[in-house]
This record gives sequence, C-alpha cells and structure tokens, in this order.
Amino acid sequence: MYRSRRFIKRRRNYGTTIVKQVLVCIIIVLLIIVIKKMDIAIVNQGIEEIQARLNRDYTVAEIFQSAKDLTAKVGEVPESIAAAFQRSGSKLAFSPPADEAAIISTFGEKTGYFESEQNGFERGIKFQSDKELQVFSVGGGIVSEIGESSHYGNFIKVVHGDDIVSIYGGCTQIYVESLEKVKKGQLIASISPENNGHLSFELWAEEEIVNPADYIEF
Repeated sequence: MYRSRRFIKRRRNYGTTIVKQVLVCIIIVLLIIVIKKMDIAIVNQGIEEIQARLNRDYTVAEIFQSAKDLTAKVGEVPESIAAAFQRSGSKLAFSPPADEAAIISTFGEKTGYFESEQNGFERGIKFQSDKELQVFSVGGGIVSEIGESSHYGNFIKVVHGDDIVSIYGGCTQIYVESLEKVKKGQLIASISPENNGHLSFELWAEEEIVNPADYIEF
C-alpha cells in the first residue's frame, strides 16, 4: 500500500510539472512578441525578471499572473519606441550603396546641386567622388528593372523583401542584368567622375520614399 500511494503522488506531481512547462512556453512566446515592440533596455529588464521567477518554485496561479502582466505591457509601449526598434532591426539587413566618404547630400537636405530635385530638397542620398565610384546593392534581392530616365539617368532598381525597393541612378557601367538575383554588398555598377557623375540613391518602402538613414547604418 505504501508503494502504491507514493507512486500515485509522483504521477500527480509529474502532471503538475507538465502544466507548468507548457505555461512557461506560453510566457516565452509572449516575450518574443514583446521583443518585437519594445526597446532593448525594457526587454532586458523583462528577461531578468522572468529568469528570477524561473529560479524558484512558482505556482500555476503565479504563472498565469506573469503572462497577464506581460501581455498588458505590450499595449503600454509608445509608438515612437516601437518604430525606433523596428528601424534599428532593419539596419541590420542593409549596407551603404557606396563609400560613405563620397556623400554630398542627404535625405531632406535643401540642395542646389542639381536642378532635378523635387522642391529643392534631396529625395535620397547622393554620392560623388573624383575617382570611379563603386556601387553596391544595399541588400539581397532581385533586379527588377534596368533603364534610363530624365530623373535618374541610367538606373538600376532592386526589389528586396518587405516591399522595399532600392534605386541606383547615374550609373556609367552596369554589371547586372534584369531579373538577376543579387546579394547584399554585391558590386552592381560604377560611376565615372566625368561630366559631374554621381550616384542618386533612393529607398522606397510600400511605394513611399523613405529616409535611407532609417534603414542603413552609415
């Protein structure tokens, strides 16, 4: 009889442990959701708090309360923090299209360099050098178009994920073809310094022009 009772008790404890493990998994999933919306300082604080709770013998009721508190924090995150975190994460995916030292104008800057600027303000980033300028794809993607226009001159358009498109205008030599798959940092063109040659780089997200500095770490 003694062995039988102890066996039953162990089975009950085993069942409780399984329930706790499942609930801990749920908390971890909620934490991942919060990470996508919160800045790194808040996330680190949350991780430390959860680790401290995991180091002691908590009850099922406490686990439910932790999940409830964690879910509530998601709605408290300011939009500015969430947007900043998303931008910082995006920067990990893109690299500069040319040498940073060659930048002559940045997004939103009032410029008189070129008459083609809309309303006199820079729509992207311009690069110019007294030597041949190498042009690189800012991220992996597909070359969707190679052409010529009055605004860009000879240009390359690359489609990336998340509805992001990069445009490289002013190319003298083009080293890729339409529909070609390119990698991040791949040499795709070059620009001669002759005749005021320069790279006009633009970045578009969801069919709207955006500040490249929000996506590229210079």
